[in-house]
Amino acid sequence: MLRLTTLTDSTDCVKSPLEYWSNQQKDRCLPKNIEFPSFQEFLGYVFVALAVVGICLSQVTAAAFFRYREIPILLVVAPMRESYGVVCKPRAKNDLPNLTEDGDIILGGIFSLNFDVIHDVSSFVVRPSDMYCERFDIATFRLIQTMIFAIEEINRSKTLLPSITLGYEIYDDCSVTAIASKAALALVNGEQELIEYPECKGSSNVAAIIGCDISTSSMAAARTVGTFGIPMVSHFSTCPCLSDKQEYPTFFRTIPSDKDQSKLLAELVKTFDWNWIGTIRSNTDYGNFAMRTFIEEAQKVGVCIAYSESFYRTDPAEKISKVVQVMREATTKVVIGFVHSGDMRVLIREIVRQNVTGIQWIGSEGWLTEDILPPEDRARFLIGAIGLTTPWTEIAGLRDNLLKIHPSKFPDSTFVKIFWETLFSCSLTTDTTKTRKSAFQVQPCTGNEHLDGLENGYLPAMMDGSSYRVYKAVYAVAHALDDMLSCEEGNGPFMNNTCAHISSFEPWQVGKYFILFQLECIDTIRF
Repeated sequence: MLRLTTLTDSTDCVKSPLEYWSNQQKDRCLPKNIEFPSFQEFLGYVFVALAVVGICLSQVTAAAFFRYREIPILLVVAPMRESYGVVCKPRAKNDLPNLTEDGDIILGGIFSLNFDVIHDVSSFVVRPSDMYCERFDIATFRLIQTMIFAIEEINRSKTLLPSITLGYEIYDDCSVTAIASKAALALVNGEQELIEYPECKGSSNVAAIIGCDISTSSMAAARTVGTFGIPMVSHFSTCPCLSDKQEYPTFFRTIPSDKDQSKLLAELVKTFDWNWIGTIRSNTDYGNFAMRTFIEEAQKVGVCIAYSESFYRTDPAEKISKVVQVMREATTKVVIGFVHSGDMRVLIREIVRQNVTGIQWIGSEGWLTEDILPPEDRARFLIGAIGLTTPWTEIAGLRDNLLKIHPSKFPDSTFVKIFWETLFSCSLTTDTTKTRKSAFQVQPCTGNEHLDGLENGYLPAMMDGSSYRVYKAVYAVAHALDDMLSCEEGNGPFMNNTCAHISSFEPWQVGKYFILFQLECIDTIRF
């Protein structure tokens, strides 16, 4: 507030009216000059334009909110953090048993070493309890040992990856899709509990993954690792759906697709003039896709389908019993089965219980080569079973390597311990609180048990094609890595003809070399 006076040296002041202010000498009131922006001036144009734009944006926003009023709004808040002191921590504990060996480059492995998983149903009140798997498969343990054998053979080679040591990290997915995904994430992330920034933004823990056994598990795992461009080479997943490179861009396999197997089985059925047949399939992607292709091909050659039944090993006993009852009452005794070995074990137990004999089985490789019955029962219920399989091939040195497995050489290996207990129906521990539930753990193992002279799924009289396919899968990765190592700068396959360096490559770069390679003295593999 300003005051003024006309009296010299006076201390009294007079208040100026609101529409006036004082001059510099503070002895006179001057009227205030008030100016308003004009529409004819530049600033006026700017203000009008801003006002119009604001009104339009408000209307568009209001219309958008009204149009999508049923859709919930998700707000994502990303806190700002300093680079120092920041760590990456896994969201869940990796409680899956595994086999590991360090190396310059790590190959992952996912195998169905067990058929079932035991775990409590989550209450969502406390952390779920640890799960454990049961019904150990000694044939799959042979496949794991084949992968290790191939890696050790490559490490001894003077010509293939001569300056690189391969390691491995192998998991059991328990024949469960969810566990296969968990194993795949474990292979991508590694086992470190805390990783400091920015290392947690680095490359994958593994260069490639061997597995899975089951097509459904391969689909889940391939979707997981495909996001990171990690190659995955399966030795047993045959579902035609996995050939879709849009869906599974980094998936490869060393076994033919069921699309080819289905066509050949249809021709086999027609060759024997079996024009009236029944079909049984696993209610999985593997069984459903394969059977659909088979039925299409069979109908083209005049084969009629009497019935088509599907099941899964976790189905109620009544469902399994009904499937067998349909087989028993059908007018045809020729049955083709696209069934996973774990499912076939459940089905064949019910067949034995109902004493259904005289079936002419035509099997897929998923179960035909498996020891799913004792020899005496196999002669009664599976006599004359025929089907297709990949060539049986002996791998030089593999059988001798399998005979070297002994718990004393691998005292910390859970897999070796369970294998020994399952194979010899004994227990390696007397502590029942730590003993895995098994019908075979009756007496303590003496340590004098020997693998020599045995003939079973681990040591068959003649090696089936599954071991050879695992062997080829490992060598496929090794040759891709070797080609990467041999790349000449300026002639590389990547942008600007650059090469990927073996010490700092990304897994997706390995897949570039999965086009064609030649195994010395063996055969050619095409992906």
